Amino acid sequence: MTDTALLAPFDDEVVRGVAGTNSVDEEQLRSALADHQRTMRESPGVEDLVYEWRKRFDDAVLHRTPETFFMAVRESVWEEYGTHLGLDDYLLAAVVAVHQEHVLRETAVDSSAIGENAVALVVSRPSSQ
Repeated sequence: MTDTALLAPFDDEVVRGVAGTNSVDEEQLRSALADHQRTMRESPGVEDLVYEWRKRFDDAVLHRTPETFFMAVRESVWEEYGTHLGLDDYLLAAVVAVHQEHVLRETAVDSSAIGENAVALVVSRPSSQ
């Protein structure tokens, strides 16, 4: 079972569509999305991660709200998460696709701001921050 608060930034329709398009189990995708959000919150924490990525990558923060950061990071960030979470290539591709779709759907984000060497990433902020 997944924590619904961790999945708050993700639209059910997008998750369902990406699962179908990528031929992965929808519940497995939801679980991977929640595990990824939990990992970012716990190690080293959302604010620390965002700070680190802002130092490492140009224009990493595309937009932020009190609840969510919309980011553009290098593919290597996703590779590290995939390895850490034990995701196979298909499930990792689906997780990345959900993040990409949500960043592209965010009206405050200029989609051209995601450079050719960058991949979208949505970081949910804990409600206590």
